[in-house]
Amino acid sequence: MTTLTEGGNAPLTGSSLRVRVEGPVDVTALVVNPDGKVGGDADMVFFNQPSAPGVRLAGREVALDLSALRPGADRVVVVASPESEGATFAGTTVRLVVEDGSSTLDFTPSRLGAETVVVLAEVYQRGGAWKVRAVGQGYDNGLAGLATDFGVDVDEPAAAPPAAAPAAPAVSFTKGEEKLPVDMRKALNLRKQQVAIVLTKHRMTGLRCRVVVVLDVSGSTSSLYRKGVFSRAVERVAPVAAQVDDGAEMQAWAMGGRAKRLEDITIGGLPQWLQTYTAKRYTEAEGWNNEKAVIEDVARYVAREPLDIPTLVLFFHDGGVTDNKGTEKALRAVEREPVFWQFIGIGRSNYGILEKLDTLADRQYDNTGFFALDDLDAVDDAELYDRILQEFPSWMRSYYPPGAPALQGLS
Repeated sequence: MTTLTEGGNAPLTGSSLRVRVEGPVDVTALVVNPDGKVGGDADMVFFNQPSAPGVRLAGREVALDLSALRPGADRVVVVASPESEGATFAGTTVRLVVEDGSSTLDFTPSRLGAETVVVLAEVYQRGGAWKVRAVGQGYDNGLAGLATDFGVDVDEPAAAPPAAAPAAPAVSFTKGEEKLPVDMRKALNLRKQQVAIVLTKHRMTGLRCRVVVVLDVSGSTSSLYRKGVFSRAVERVAPVAAQVDDGAEMQAWAMGGRAKRLEDITIGGLPQWLQTYTAKRYTEAEGWNNEKAVIEDVARYVAREPLDIPTLVLFFHDGGVTDNKGTEKALRAVEREPVFWQFIGIGRSNYGILEKLDTLADRQYDNTGFFALDDLDAVDDAELYDRILQEFPSWMRSYYPPGAPALQGLS
């Protein structure tokens, strides 16, 4: 059996599978288009409408025949809500089990509380292949929140009609983009649009934050730099900063045997920055892994340059963590700082403590996330930005008190 954590995904080998939910809940399945919305009322499978093409609900079990989904559908979203009307998930354990032929996957959301509806998982198509992703994202405003994100037409007794879905943030001109080569400028604007869509999905259309990029430059990364993997990684996350950072820039560090701050990344100077720092492995930070040093150095920078908005650290790592205890200790030491650490594995290697970041106990704030990409180029922009931004809003809502300036962009 394979156990998934929030944001984790796994490939599916067949077109027929069973999804079972364990716990005192009602189960709903949504058949979704590529735009993230249902096509109509028939795409909502629940106890009063237990079937749709390729989807059949029986109690808490959903049988899927992915080859029989209606035309245009590329995703099935599995949703749960408490059996008792008006109840929340506080004190409730819910487990999802996916049976795919001879293999079995399971997922238990780790951070449910005041939510009254939760998206447990999604079965989705990428490049002609089907995968399942653990989500664990909840709503404390019931079906209204679900309706906003997926376009579901629902009625909630004794409640006002759901508000219309918020518009995506405007994708406007970014300072310096006129200096980019034409192809890079076109890609930037298409990616900014995709970031805007993901921000809307996660109810954070007005998000403002500082973005920091950390690049692993240990000796084992040499071939990844030669192949351009790190160059493409930085180019693909630059649109995140273009959307959420007021200066459309990113601070950058190299992580080797020591931490080395690099020049800031600006949109207009992106080609030159990539040529300087990612065309080949940067060697001035020494060639071994010292995660602790860069975590501490970034934290010192944030303390010296305080803002009333959070900092999102995108930490690209090729694996081979050598000091698991030191890395964990460093992250625990900065738990109360306004920083969320999103680790992104791109090396198909041993990620050690990074793979356990979502399950570390005895923390007031879950300030870390991790996902691994076996092949960065095989993951499209929609999935990449969704995974980068998936856990960040939950951390923000738990870290900042109601009414804090940082939360003004979140709904």
